Amino acid sequence: MYWMSRRIVAYQTHTRRWALRSVAVSVATGTGALAAACGGAQTATTPAADAKPVTIEYNVQSAPLWEKAGQVVPAFNKKFPHITVKTSPSEGSGIAKLRTMLAAGTAPDTSWMNITDLPSVAEQGSLFTLDQWITRDWKAMDGDDVYPGAWEAVTWKGKRHGTPYEANPFLPVYRKDFFDAANVPYPTKQAEGGKWDWNAVLDTARRLTTTSATGRKQFGLQLRTGNFALFHWIWNNGGEIWNTDRTECLMNRPQAVEAVQFMHDLIVRHRVVPMGAETGAEIKDASGTTSNNMLSKIVAFEWQFSGGGSLMGGIADFPFEVAPEPKGKSAKVIPHMNGAGNVLLKEAKNPDAGWEFLKFYNSKEADIILMDTGIIPPRRKSSEEHYAKSVKYPPNGKVLAEMARVARITPTIPAWADFNTILGKEMAPVWMGERPPKEALDEVVRQVNPLLKK
Repeated sequence: MYWMSRRIVAYQTHTRRWALRSVAVSVATGTGALAAACGGAQTATTPAADAKPVTIEYNVQSAPLWEKAGQVVPAFNKKFPHITVKTSPSEGSGIAKLRTMLAAGTAPDTSWMNITDLPSVAEQGSLFTLDQWITRDWKAMDGDDVYPGAWEAVTWKGKRHGTPYEANPFLPVYRKDFFDAANVPYPTKQAEGGKWDWNAVLDTARRLTTTSATGRKQFGLQLRTGNFALFHWIWNNGGEIWNTDRTECLMNRPQAVEAVQFMHDLIVRHRVVPMGAETGAEIKDASGTTSNNMLSKIVAFEWQFSGGGSLMGGIADFPFEVAPEPKGKSAKVIPHMNGAGNVLLKEAKNPDAGWEFLKFYNSKEADIILMDTGIIPPRRKSSEEHYAKSVKYPPNGKVLAEMARVARITPTIPAWADFNTILGKEMAPVWMGERPPKEALDEVVRQVNPLLKK
């Protein structure tokens, strides 16, 4: 079985080298839009007839991705022809460039920003708080059409600093041919019968784990064990990562420990998941290559569905579908979603124009453009039909949409990088069967809690 529990394998994401080039694109926006909030007569979508040309600077995620994402600009230009959107040049990632610009006092007007970076930048006081403008333009933006989890990607401590850029659910993905060969029901069929739960995951993985006469092992499941892989297991077992205000780590509470123990047992006790050097063999990286040529050994693995971000569509050369999140002890199924947004910087030189750009980027028109490039799945409920009929990736997009509607966003914190380091180090022996999950999680909590107080 192909098990994809939120966020595709680390080897597939964000490992390529970016080289941003300076790009200036003529785009339309109206500087009168936000001025209207102060008494002007213009609407939020119609620039004044005598609007003067203005340039906004947008810090992109990366040059390669902007080649696709930038296709929203011509459509924006038709509506707001007097604004030029100029991208920030960079030799590295977009967030690294943004931090350099902030330190130098040369902040752009707008920027792409992953949810994992938002808290730290917001805590620096570098982001514009947009709640007043979002509330004012909510109906015109059809804000209710956007997945709730997607809005969380631009929210910190109850304040919104931008509009959603992408919302990527991390879901199980499975190979139909392996299931057919073993005469095992697809996870989607099990879900339709109300039988797709944690017990079914183990049973399915067992049935798909085999050893040939020559001793060649085929595993039933590929399980990621990084922080993004832990969240959905913990949530669906009734646990939480943090307390409400994220000042205390709760990962050593019984529900969380039990969830991680289940993951541990899949690897160490039941041996339906590859361990150590066995792991990751069949995952293809962003360049399309296969590691260790172990495609025949592994049936299932975790995968971040993002249409283009993880490049599964350009890499997968086998039949696959996505499956729903399996039911745990929680009353409701809780998928995990990672996301990013476009934010407005506090020191923006042209905030009105920047806001118009952010709104358009979040529109249904932009949604369709971006989906057609393969760079994102839907961000809006009204975009689901187009995605299912025109993009068809995955083939059963209805499951993806159902999960995206109820998914929770990555529960990030300002000390995200430190949290990642601590969690990875303390949990590594767990996945090798060399340390009890409870002992490791106690140590994670001990080290992380002081970081949450800063």
